[in-house]
Amino acid sequence: MPASSYPITDDHADLPSRIAAAAALSRLSHALVRHRADPSVLDRIAEAAERLAGDIEQEPRRERRMELLMHPGFDEAAAKGSLRALMADGAFVDAFEDSPVSGSANPLSMGLRVGRDGDEAVGRITIQHGWQGAPGRAHGGVVAAVVDEVYGALLPIIGSMAFTGELTVRYVGPCPIDVPLEFRARLVERSGRKIHVACEGRSGGEVFVVSTAVFIEVDLSVLRGG
Repeated sequence: MPASSYPITDDHADLPSRIAAAAALSRLSHALVRHRADPSVLDRIAEAAERLAGDIEQEPRRERRMELLMHPGFDEAAAKGSLRALMADGAFVDAFEDSPVSGSANPLSMGLRVGRDGDEAVGRITIQHGWQGAPGRAHGGVVAAVVDEVYGALLPIIGSMAFTGELTVRYVGPCPIDVPLEFRARLVERSGRKIHVACEGRSGGEVFVVSTAVFIEVDLSVLRGG
């Protein structure tokens, strides 16, 4: 999705520019991995990156927890004791713009897009060369991170905030790069604070990864009040 078409969920004036900068840096990073560049080009990249990094490091720091708590949608949902309102059915959600897996404003992001389909969370991604493990295949840790992120998107659908307690991933086939992938996560059962969930990843209709996980529910009032 082009950077300009992402839904803006943060009222900070710098967000559109951060998203655009992140998209450009992500493109540059994957190009650097995929292509054999002339040393003079690489030297220019290194010089510009060092100079710009120094400039940015002089700017005020950001703190994700405070920005999350100031997010109007999160604050309203937390006040009601449920995050369901953050995940409208059929909507693509970018509530955490700095996520290293799905954040539109993070140049390290893998580019996952997550949304809701009824009671399931659906993640769609085309894994690029920068995340390649064995030739032609995505790195297994990248696949596990995508699965975990889709579980994270499932939590507001079921009305909870929780952290990962246990994640099991079984690779039943190769995960290709440069092709569209789909991940679907669903609730299995609840047991006290434990939330049992399951997920499958498919490429062209073929399952290449299956997962189960246990998440531990967190009291929203504690996070909001803290």
